[in-house]
Amino acid sequence: MGDAFSFMDIIIVLSGAYLIYASIQMKRTGEISSAIVGKGYDLKKAKDPAGYIEYIYPKSIILGIIVMLSGGADYLNDKYWNLPYFALIVCGVFLVVLIIYGKITVDAQKKYLSPK
Repeated sequence: MGDAFSFMDIIIVLSGAYLIYASIQMKRTGEISSAIVGKGYDLKKAKDPAGYIEYIYPKSIILGIIVMLSGGADYLNDKYWNLPYFALIVCGVFLVVLIIYGKITVDAQKKYLSPK
């Protein structure tokens, strides 16, 4: 069972790294990444794509770091620390941060990406 969780932890770390990569690419190119926007938004009709990038970029970097840290910490706990309830605490913190980021993203999409 430990190997399955270790694999998932590695996937979580890679997901965080991809979010950071997508955010940096978005900032560098000025094109909004589909990884950071909901499917219901037509980016060609967006009101202020540059404003959205400026607003969501630091938040996405922070989320990516938190995702990577949570996956890495859970992996280390599974392999070395074996602290009871650690995974539950990490999962709870991760869930709260994800909900907050989701709310921030939805609000930003309404503000910056809704049609003109």
